[in-house]
Amino acid sequence: MAAAMAVLLVMQVAQQRAIQQSANLRSDSITALSFQLEREFLRLRQAVDVSAHSPAPLDLDTLRLRSDVFASRIQLMQDTPSTIALQERAEYKNTMPQLATLMDKVDALLQPPAEPTHAQLGQLLPYFNAMGPQVQELTMAATRHTAVLLEQQESTMLDQGRQIMALILAQLMLLLAAATALARRHRRVEDEHRAMQHLTQNLQEANLAAEAANRGKSQFLANMSHELRTPFNGVLGMLNLLERTALTARQREYVGTARGSADHLLSLLNDILDVSAIETGKMAIHPHVTDLHALVANIEQLMQPVAAQKGLGFHSHCAADLPQWVQADSTRLKQIVLNLITNAIKFSESGAVRLRLLRDTSTPRPADSLATYPLRLEVSDEGIGMDAQTLSKLFKRFTQGDDSTSRRFGGTGLGLEISRNLAQRMGGEISVTSIPGKGSTFTVELPLAIAAAPEEASAQATDQTPNSRPTDVPGLKVLVADDQLVNRKYMGALLEDMGHTVVFADNGEQACAAVQSQHPDLVLMDLHMPALDGFDATRKIREWMPSEQLPIIALTADVFAQARDRAAACGMNGFVSKPVNAATLQATMMEFFGLRGAPAAPALDTDTMAENRSEQVARSAAPASAHAGVSPVAPPVPSASPRTRKRFRHGDVSTHLDMAMVGDVCIGVSAQGYRSLLRSFFSDESGALDALLQALQEVKEECPNGLRDPAHAFKGAAANLGFHKLATLALQLEKTRITPAEAPAARAGLLDAWAIAHALCLRMGLTDVESVLERHNAEAAAR
Repeated sequence: MAAAMAVLLVMQVAQQRAIQQSANLRSDSITALSFQLEREFLRLRQAVDVSAHSPAPLDLDTLRLRSDVFASRIQLMQDTPSTIALQERAEYKNTMPQLATLMDKVDALLQPPAEPTHAQLGQLLPYFNAMGPQVQELTMAATRHTAVLLEQQESTMLDQGRQIMALILAQLMLLLAAATALARRHRRVEDEHRAMQHLTQNLQEANLAAEAANRGKSQFLANMSHELRTPFNGVLGMLNLLERTALTARQREYVGTARGSADHLLSLLNDILDVSAIETGKMAIHPHVTDLHALVANIEQLMQPVAAQKGLGFHSHCAADLPQWVQADSTRLKQIVLNLITNAIKFSESGAVRLRLLRDTSTPRPADSLATYPLRLEVSDEGIGMDAQTLSKLFKRFTQGDDSTSRRFGGTGLGLEISRNLAQRMGGEISVTSIPGKGSTFTVELPLAIAAAPEEASAQATDQTPNSRPTDVPGLKVLVADDQLVNRKYMGALLEDMGHTVVFADNGEQACAAVQSQHPDLVLMDLHMPALDGFDATRKIREWMPSEQLPIIALTADVFAQARDRAAACGMNGFVSKPVNAATLQATMMEFFGLRGAPAAPALDTDTMAENRSEQVARSAAPASAHAGVSPVAPPVPSASPRTRKRFRHGDVSTHLDMAMVGDVCIGVSAQGYRSLLRSFFSDESGALDALLQALQEVKEECPNGLRDPAHAFKGAAANLGFHKLATLALQLEKTRITPAEAPAARAGLLDAWAIAHALCLRMGLTDVESVLERHNAEAAAR
């Protein structure tokens, strides 16, 4: 019956495909297209005939309209998929090329700027008359072809219908036969069921009794283990307290013996609890990310003293390809290894115990071998060994190799059984090979899933070894829009050190122009700039370029939530706060561009590159500085005379310098690049300090916001270079309303912080440029 239904289904699918094919091809459209072609042919011929014999002026618009319509019908006959079958017929092959030739002649007369005469139109009539029968024959051919297709489809549908009816009839007959067979089998099954039910009832009663007895035993073991653990914890606690008191040598020996015995008894209780948990199904494996190397080191640290007490050596070895991070239950894995090592030490009188962790090459690698490490863990000793009879008793509960009353070694015989059960629950197995008098080797085979390092380890690894861009992957073209020269220098050096190409803009208008002319991959947009700020510039860019095509990331010292909301609302894709952290910027770029945003391999001469970039940015910034009304100040030549040694107070470095930020900048642009940035900053090439001091000099009551823009610009430059105190003072000037009476004190505090920052950098060897402070002091004295 299933076979009949399958065949019926196949027939239904075939019929559906035939219907679908008929609908897709739209066979009847061949007739319609050919009829429309003939109709438009006759209309065009009629229009040409009337125009050629009419004394009235030619109606060229009507003629051209009829010509265009007829040309479109010819094009439909050539391009429509349903005419493919018709194109193989002789009528189509003979007629369509002649119609195309006729249309060329018509187009030559009618297409502008041609102005045909009545006589010229009359010359076309013989061609039209000659083509008339052929066009009619083409229509008849299409009609005949359509009729053939319809007959074929009808015949196919009739055949399929008859086949389906035959299959349905066969299915009904099979159904009746199956029903009869099922009825007979049902009676036999009922008889067998009654017999099996009686037997099952007896087995269930026996099984329930066995399970009840087993649960009672396991529960008894668990209860007894817990009951015994409580007083033993008290015993161990009292022994610990006793060890801290003043004891004689003999008393200390007694306490040590008692403590060793108590520890041994407590380990036996733990084994009993594990057996109870296994039997009751409460022992679960909880895999988690485990540091395999640290686990081995911890086991070695625990077991070396134990082996040394017995005069044995203990050695461990890990394969070179052993992964550090795996998914495993570290507690249970450690329990297995400690059980095996403890047994090896127990049954050895001399020699050494060895722990080896290798890749298991005895089994074929699975398809996901890159995600799974087949661990082969071996614990070998040089002890008494075991014969075949002893090996047959291993891994059995409460059974030992030597179970005689004169045995030399004690124990419950639970350790190996627990270890094997744990290994099996972890998807592995334990095996053993042994030679009497030579020693034994226990082998644990475990498939461990390789895991990624946890977040803190990943973060640390990322800080130490960042992802690098392959050599065949091009870097990004980044537009940095910032009105501060020092900021542009820093970002340029940082991005170029990552292997990216950098272009600069001093304000929002230049940024918009650079987007159209330079076609960057990414825009790092400062929010507060002259002429056009970052918000308006982004809105303007978004008018012709969507966010999916060009990511724009806010790059600003304004870290308030309101600024973030405004940046997102105007179309920015991300937000990076100043001072810019190289790792944060790299992560943001990789989020948008993947490996293209990662840094390239370090250049051979990063100091020279940073120096060249600083000089290039300084040259490119000269027109912007002039436009802003601030003349760039060339760095003065360092004086050869010794500088005055400033006496610093305790805590000046932490107060004025963010050393973590200084380190990040040095890593990002190299130490030489940082010195170049400091030279530009202390020389005030950007005029940021000049502008802020000038604004402080011109503070007015009626203009409370006059300090905001220069303070914001100076704050970004200072924060990017790690000058914490200067950035804090600039932030206060930006956010706090300063009165004319408070301006001199604020100016003095700013200059003092500048002087200390410059002196600290001189003392630390970070710069050798003279500060522009003397010029400002001279100006203040003159005023």
